[in-house]
Amino acid sequence: MKKNFLLLLALGGLTFVSCKKEVTVTPSSTNSDTVTNQNTAEDVQKNNVNFTDLPVKALETINSHYSQDNIASYEVKTIPVIGKSYEVKFNDGAEIDFNSDGVWHEWKDAKGLPKEVLPEAIKTYLSKNYASTFATSIDKEKDKIKIDLASDIDLEFDTNGNFVRIDE
Repeated sequence: MKKNFLLLLALGGLTFVSCKKEVTVTPSSTNSDTVTNQNTAEDVQKNNVNFTDLPVKALETINSHYSQDNIASYEVKTIPVIGKSYEVKFNDGAEIDFNSDGVWHEWKDAKGLPKEVLPEAIKTYLSKNYASTFATSIDKEKDKIKIDLASDIDLEFDTNGNFVRIDE
């Protein structure tokens, strides 16, 4: 057993990936006097938040559906090989994850997703089969799209928006 583990390790069978996570929180006020010499570097970073640090496309998405004033925090995650990703959390509980280009890939909002977020084929399917409920989450993956409904039903679609199955 020990030899197999060493062989796997030697052949690169085990890969460890590190992830740098940087959390930025919006200040509760815009008063620049809140930064003093007693603050740590982290406090200074939190008080100097500039949402233009987010990719332009992410800001366009946020501005078309929410208000930047509603942003509670955002995280910048740097993952080797994949690159940066951004997780934006809003005061009302909504959350959007963006890739390094600012294109969203996961969106959660318990009050309901904006209708424009859902692909047309999925909107059509939901209106025919689940008209009494609404989507609270969408997750676009490489080969599928997952939709969570307020009625606690999870659906899976292909990347073209064709229904595949009820996800359990």
